[in-house]
Amino acid sequence: MALEHDIASLVEASEALASTVDNQIESINNTVSSKMTEVNNFVAQQKARVDSSLDDLTIIGDGERGTLSMGIAHFFTSGYGSTNVHLRLPLNVEVDTEMFHLKVRGYAYHEAKAIDATFVGYAYAHVDNLVQEQATGTHLPTLYVGEDKHVYCRLSFEKKHYAMFSVDAMRVGSGRLLKAGDIRVIESDEEQVSGDDHAG
Repeated sequence: MALEHDIASLVEASEALASTVDNQIESINNTVSSKMTEVNNFVAQQKARVDSSLDDLTIIGDGERGTLSMGIAHFFTSGYGSTNVHLRLPLNVEVDTEMFHLKVRGYAYHEAKAIDATFVGYAYAHVDNLVQEQATGTHLPTLYVGEDKHVYCRLSFEKKHYAMFSVDAMRVGSGRLLKAGDIRVIESDEEQVSGDDHAG
């Protein structure tokens, strides 16, 4: 009888142990599943941050003065002959009081010349004009105010075949950080244009 009792106790203890082990396995599985979900969420967040950073590679800096925005406007032509290329800035001298700094770099293939120009100035609504401006570099860089009162930068090419350039901006003084889509590139034989006359 004692043996049967011991066997029954042993079976009961074995069943209790099996139940405990089953519960521990379920708890471990739940913990592992929870941790896997946490890891997957963390990886997804990091991937989103990386993807966002890759999308924002055009911005170098924290948005304050000195921050650069790269490649915000582009020009390319495979045509022939001479031309002027105008950059219409979003700055209106009757409305805006903002400084700007643009750097244009590229290659005028048919002229066998580098394109390298810098434009700085101050759209100053208090006097309805562009002040403290300078345009330096290759291809006769020029600043002017169009009939639409916007600030324009101009580069002139004797031979435009396979001319291409890219425009970078720096946030300076009282200016904003110009970004992709802010500058309209207009090719024209004219020395001065108005953006309203050259839509697109």
